[in-house]
Amino acid sequence: MRVLPPVTPTPEQLKVLADVKPGFRIIRGAAGSGKTTTALLRLKEQIRVRLDRRERLGHHAPVRVLVLTFNRTLEGYITELARNATPQDDALDLEIKTFSRWARSLVGDVDIVGGDETAAMLRPHIDSFATNRQHEFFVDEVQYVLGRFEYDPVDFDPDDLSGYLTVEREGRGKAPRVARPTREKLIYEAIPAYMDSKRRRGKIDWSDLTMLAAAAASRDAYDVVIVDEAQDFSANQIRAIQQHLHDPHNTTFVLDAVQRIYPQYFRWREVGINARPEIIHTLKTNYRNTAEIAAFAYPLVEGLPLEDDGALPDFEACRRSGAKPLVVAGKYSDQLRVVIDRLEETADFDNESVALLQPRGGGWFNEARRVLAQRAIPYCELTRQNEWPVGPNVALCTIHSAKGLEFDHVLLPGLSQQVTPHGTDEGDADLERLRRMLAMAVGRARKSVMVGYKPGEESSLIGLLVPSTYELVRV
Repeated sequence: MRVLPPVTPTPEQLKVLADVKPGFRIIRGAAGSGKTTTALLRLKEQIRVRLDRRERLGHHAPVRVLVLTFNRTLEGYITELARNATPQDDALDLEIKTFSRWARSLVGDVDIVGGDETAAMLRPHIDSFATNRQHEFFVDEVQYVLGRFEYDPVDFDPDDLSGYLTVEREGRGKAPRVARPTREKLIYEAIPAYMDSKRRRGKIDWSDLTMLAAAAASRDAYDVVIVDEAQDFSANQIRAIQQHLHDPHNTTFVLDAVQRIYPQYFRWREVGINARPEIIHTLKTNYRNTAEIAAFAYPLVEGLPLEDDGALPDFEACRRSGAKPLVVAGKYSDQLRVVIDRLEETADFDNESVALLQPRGGGWFNEARRVLAQRAIPYCELTRQNEWPVGPNVALCTIHSAKGLEFDHVLLPGLSQQVTPHGTDEGDADLERLRRMLAMAVGRARKSVMVGYKPGEESSLIGLLVPSTYELVRV
């Protein structure tokens, strides 16, 4: 599967690379602005500086470097890129891991509850104040609370979460509204009962793992750390990382808050980082998308809360133009036929990458697998794969697993309301999340985007798209 080719640093990126003083740095910018590329160039430069310093001072300890990604697919992608960006040196100890895999390496063998099990344990304690439709929202709300406020998973005290009673719930939408009485029920009834349920089963969840990793005895601390897609890391995950830094250290967070698709939110001051202007580097030029792709994505996130670390897609910041994105209206089989026909006319399968993305995995890809096999188009599966595949340049992948990746062509057939459910209230948290998610998916594309829906069953997200920004084909 094709990855980013080696690049020459741009003037924007050179400013980031020249900033070699120890401490925290924040790289932010919209999709396509070269954040990951810049982070890898910075990684290479920081390693060079540290290795030179080690040799100059006659130190014997290796230079310890940690690159953290949010999911396994991105881990595989970054690992493949980093192989070309970092030197082969016995004095370098380089780890590239997801946060969860890194945390497990500190904590040891633990039994983690799955998402369905978590929901089942919480349901009896949420049903008293939540409707069935709100259940998933409040399960996420519990993870939001446990990710933002510090607590002891071994000797749990609900008062440790009391900051939640008065905090502004940024990053979670305006609806459903969570008034103080509901917040009290969450932290003094639902969460303690959930903690008891886990304890009786001898299990922990991902938030507990984070807290245990923060408290774990540190091995040799890290000299250089890169955290990619940091907008989807929780406050406690950032705190955990800080507990394992060398003094001095060079730690870089790479993010775009507009692309946040998980219920995480924090302000830098909450985690003890003074986000002064001099430690923030903002990338503005869009090197990935054509102007037409950026214009197509813009209305999906227009009007959403724009946090300090967020940036909207900007077609005026694009360096290239191309064809308008294609929107196909028809039955799913017809959508696939049209987008693959178009792809075979315009794409170079040997040298260009193609991603067929879906909001959900599993059986939702079955028809695409059948059609690709029928047409003798080789493909690979990217979802939750931590080894970057060698071979076909056509990939099937969930939108969540596509975070941080880049493809020449992106296909998004089957955008139905069934796979993008949300509430109807203004500021609905699920709708805001879905809007960010689809904009993020569109932003993965370098050359073309093709979207499909079945009339009468289309996702409400389709209605947000501006007709003048795309070509419509009805089949």
